[in-house]
Amino acid sequence: MLLLALDSSTRQASIALCTEETLLGEYIWQVGNNHSVELLERIQRLVTECGVDMPGVEAVAVATGPGSFNGLRVAVATAKTLAFSLSLPLIGVSTLDVIAAHQQQWHGPLCALLEAGRSELYAACYTFDAIAEAHLLTYSMRRLSDYLLESPQQLALYLAEHVGEWVGVPGKRQLPSILFCGEVSAASRHALIQELPASSLFLSPLQTARRASVLAALAFERYQSGVLDDPMLLEPLYLRRPSITTSTRKQPLLGAKTHRSGDVMNTEREEGALQY
Repeated sequence: MLLLALDSSTRQASIALCTEETLLGEYIWQVGNNHSVELLERIQRLVTECGVDMPGVEAVAVATGPGSFNGLRVAVATAKTLAFSLSLPLIGVSTLDVIAAHQQQWHGPLCALLEAGRSELYAACYTFDAIAEAHLLTYSMRRLSDYLLESPQQLALYLAEHVGEWVGVPGKRQLPSILFCGEVSAASRHALIQELPASSLFLSPLQTARRASVLAALAFERYQSGVLDDPMLLEPLYLRRPSITTSTRKQPLLGAKTHRSGDVMNTEREEGALQY
């Protein structure tokens, strides 16, 4: 089955075209804020360079977030449009799942991270089980936590409370090291280190750069398990609504009822648009 995988969750984007056994082509690039301009252009270029055409694609996978509001919106809308117009199976996978899957050979708990702004982090915790069958080694990923939006300090407290439940060994007080990976700033990493045990380990953002081929591998697993998404219903995983400031000068002309949250005012029309 020929699958197209799309991930523009952050300023780093990646797309891949592959089958269950073969990677035909893959792009990874810094898209900045040009998701809507560059994603379709790169898809067209990749498909052409791989010697296929869009009607030859048999499934679409997309990273659903959390991440950049604009990046997620563009990738999910593109994937849904392709799936709907070409009658293709659609598989959505959390961006944090993709980050974690890059480190599937790690023995122990793992925490995937993304910057969320406002000195907060998106996070989720995982562990992997190695499966050897017919001389083939594969890994099964288990998510241990919810998808989280926390400050580094709150995340450290959360891990201290739960890691023993997840991976603790009866009769042993020492817990295994937690591996942290993903796109995280030096400031966030420093804040976490101040709160975490000395045994905690971090990978650099370069070591954990997301590849759409890993997204594709997770999507194939879901497809084989019959876990598909409805193109009409799939939504990005935002965890936090983006802040939209309404002009007080234009507000009377709109005639819209507003809700105030802190210093941000959102109209009902805008809030509905964010439902996507």
